[in-house]
Amino acid sequence: MIKVDLQAIGSRIRQQRIEMGLTQQDIYDKLDISQNHYSRIENGHTGMSFEILLQLSEMLTISTDYILTGKIDNSSHTTFIDKYNNLTDKQKDYINKHITLFSEYDFQ
Repeated sequence: MIKVDLQAIGSRIRQQRIEMGLTQQDIYDKLDISQNHYSRIENGHTGMSFEILLQLSEMLTISTDYILTGKIDNSSHTTFIDKYNNLTDKQKDYINKHITLFSEYDFQ
């Protein structure tokens, strides 16, 4: 039987959020959940619904498999993450700002 490790799940979520330069408030506001609920997820004190899991996966640009198990199957995703992690803080900030601008742009 597979045991769910809520501590590890929360840790992976927190690590990715921090690497993306996001605050807890950035996340829980978009998820429309309380600060306390989100904090309990990151600290491994509670699980989450499938809906929240899918939204976190999309917001943090990581797979649900990675969130739940820590395994990354997509080599191109891994390559991107590896390259991103090797950037300086200034380079990451530049990329994060452009991703934010791009995600808020209305292409219609």
